[in-house]
Amino acid sequence: MRLRNLDLNLLVALEALLDECSVTRAADRMHLSQAAMSNALTRLRDFFGDELLTRVGRQMVMTNRARLLHSEVRQVLRHIDTRVLAMPEFRPEEQRRTISIMTSDVATIVFLAPVTRRIAQLAPGITFNIRPIAHPPHSFLEQGRMEFLLIPRQYTSPTHPMQELYREKFACLMWSESARAGQDLTAEDYLAADHVTVEIGPHAKTPVDRSLIEQTHGLLRSSVMVNSFAAVPWMVPGTERIGTLPEFLARKAASTLPLVVKPLPFDVPDNRMVLQWGKFAEEDACLAWVRQIICEDPMGVVEGRAVA
Repeated sequence: MRLRNLDLNLLVALEALLDECSVTRAADRMHLSQAAMSNALTRLRDFFGDELLTRVGRQMVMTNRARLLHSEVRQVLRHIDTRVLAMPEFRPEEQRRTISIMTSDVATIVFLAPVTRRIAQLAPGITFNIRPIAHPPHSFLEQGRMEFLLIPRQYTSPTHPMQELYREKFACLMWSESARAGQDLTAEDYLAADHVTVEIGPHAKTPVDRSLIEQTHGLLRSSVMVNSFAAVPWMVPGTERIGTLPEFLARKAASTLPLVVKPLPFDVPDNRMVLQWGKFAEEDACLAWVRQIICEDPMGVVEGRAVA
């Protein structure tokens, strides 16, 4: 059996090398020196009788053999994790594990904060690594770098299982002493106003609600741009600015700051929040349990009814 001649740890290195197409990035990901990762690539080339990664200009690209191996290696490693190495009987209180979730600051504040408190009561050994959304999100599932995505429906991948958690409308925040605070907010008022706008991530992506509004009504005037929804409420008090947020976060902010919440004066589709997980982790008992906790009463969580 040729497998006896292969150190299975090399398959982990192979997955990292094929995911990253870079010895340096693969080494960083596995917390190895570049020399150790180069040695692993040499051994893998010898075993498979193939270059696996070849240099084209300044980039490393996969050979045809490597492309065929890529998804197969990933499935083998996930199978070993979830079937071979899994505990025979799952007990939440005995788990010692870090679970990575990619999501927005809004979902972190509104949804994940109470969920993680709940899980801490039942499984104190589970820790969470909550990371901002990067694109494309599904690649992080496929590479095993994230266990869950908690993201708007339009960013999900059709190749991985998912469950819709909740829907929310968008709403407007205004300073409680502003000129328009005691009036209904009309579309004309909204378009004429100064806005706090959000640009997400290193590529300054426009949120979907603003994108839809601007496609129909033209660019909004904005004197303040921030990189997270959580920062918006703090830029509104003492000004005539309007901040547009998912409604649950807007109401949470208005409960602690001198703000009023107004309906958005346009028809914009609801923000549909979805939990997605890798198809390779379907049989992971710990992830299945965490998924059950997350999904058991999502609207209760965002509206503050669920036990935290």
